[in-house]
Amino acid sequence: MSQNLRVLENFLALSEAMARAAAAQEWDSLARADEERGTLADKLPDDLGAQLPPSEQGQARTLIERCQHLDAQTRTLVEERQKSLRILLRETSP
Repeated sequence: MSQNLRVLENFLALSEAMARAAAAQEWDSLARADEERGTLADKLPDDLGAQLPPSEQGQARTLIERCQHLDAQTRTLVEERQKSLRILLRETSP
């Protein structure tokens, strides 16, 4: 397994951690996982597809698609929380 594929697997693990943290409303954990994930993303080459052997490209595509799905779930939960906080802030304003 190539180093880039290992990075993608770690990226997926952090995406899963972020989704769990958002579901549990553990915002500090979510922020930490997001920061770690950003560091991992910086390790991936801009031309990832060209860097991966053909035998790993399908697996990489699956990992990326799973990350995108988890990101959408996480984003929805974060947006719901932001909406709740905006409403709360309006209600408590003098």
